[in-house]
Amino acid sequence: MMLMRQFGIKLKITIAFSIIFIVLSSSFNLYCYKQIKSLIISDNNAYLLSRAKTLLDKTDISPVIIPLPDNNTYIRVLYHADGKPVTVFESPGIIKKIKTPHKTGVTDTLGMRVAYVTSSNQDNPSEIVLVRSAETLNDNLQYLLWLLLICSLISVLLAGLIAYVLSFYLLQPVQKIINAAQKINTNKLRDVIPVKQTNDELQELTETINTMLVRIDESLQQQQAFFASASHELKTPLAIMRAEIEVQLLTPGLDNKVVELLKSQLVEIDRLQQVVQEFLLISQLKNSGITLYKEPTDLSAVVPKLFNKLQPLFKQKALKSVVNFDKDMESFTISADQDKLNILLLNLLENALKYAIPNTEINCTIRQPSEKKIIEITFTNAIKEASLPTADLQKAFHREDLRANGSGIGLWLVKEITLLHGGTLNVDSSDFHFKAVVQVPIV
Repeated sequence: MMLMRQFGIKLKITIAFSIIFIVLSSSFNLYCYKQIKSLIISDNNAYLLSRAKTLLDKTDISPVIIPLPDNNTYIRVLYHADGKPVTVFESPGIIKKIKTPHKTGVTDTLGMRVAYVTSSNQDNPSEIVLVRSAETLNDNLQYLLWLLLICSLISVLLAGLIAYVLSFYLLQPVQKIINAAQKINTNKLRDVIPVKQTNDELQELTETINTMLVRIDESLQQQQAFFASASHELKTPLAIMRAEIEVQLLTPGLDNKVVELLKSQLVEIDRLQQVVQEFLLISQLKNSGITLYKEPTDLSAVVPKLFNKLQPLFKQKALKSVVNFDKDMESFTISADQDKLNILLLNLLENALKYAIPNTEINCTIRQPSEKKIIEITFTNAIKEASLPTADLQKAFHREDLRANGSGIGLWLVKEITLLHGGTLNVDSSDFHFKAVVQVPIV
């Protein structure tokens, strides 16, 4: 859950906001950098041209007067005669590698800034080439670029942090809705989520969820009412049919085939009554209305009786029943609701009968794990597959094989009854066997 929340809406908002901020900030900063760079270069150009003109004003070629250049500055003084340049003075150094430009202005070459100006005085037609290193200018521009990048990065980090903190507070109403919704189950659909009058989408969402929950609750109530009503209606005719068949069995002189038929019908009626009882129990579970009537129950009497009751089904599939009681146990008595316990054990045994391979054994073991105040009841049967997926078998109405008979509530009902008794149910499948283990407290 915590891992999922780490990648929740808050983080998504922060990432989205940061990406947008990065794109916008980078675009604006790049534009500003280009504009500032252009202004700095223009200002530097103006300075170099101004300095070159100042030096040119102090220069004379007849007689030759050459002003001293500034530190780290190189000059070349020349004039044109018959269309050819004549150099009057040239500073030593890199300027020797730089050609005189063809037009006045500032150019860049060999990492140097070159300013070229000419005199408009015909009596002193001198020209000057002023050369200065571009390192300082480039360093300033690079510093500006890094400053903008670092400021952008810091701004993104601060904006992301602020966005995350703000999203935490802004999404608190959503978290409250989530927390309230997590507490809602099929038994508490009427415990609607509190509505805060904010007049925004969150209030609308909360009211919509509450309306939906009311509709679901009404639908479930109708289904459960029908479920319980139908089960109650079935109890009476089944009881009458059972009584009539039992009376017929008491009639003297009945043919053996008729007796076998009536007994078979009694078995089926028993199963129908058991199903009706399960339906009623499910209806009570859905409404949280079950009350356990616990009393001392001896498993050494209940389990064999249950196996004897289903012997006709064992014979149909030529199955052998094996019941093992731990010889080291002094007593097999637990505190349980006998009716609910019978349903639990009957469902486990019927499940084993349904999926067992003919001509194999169904084993039931009752033992007490060492140093534990519980009794463990294990049902094991052989199956056709090497193993079966068991993760969803305890869910209501789940069936691995949709072609199989049954509604898929057997193991779910076993789990619910076990939980009511404070116990646990575990199912496992391996090595061509299926095993169901129920552990219930002794007291």
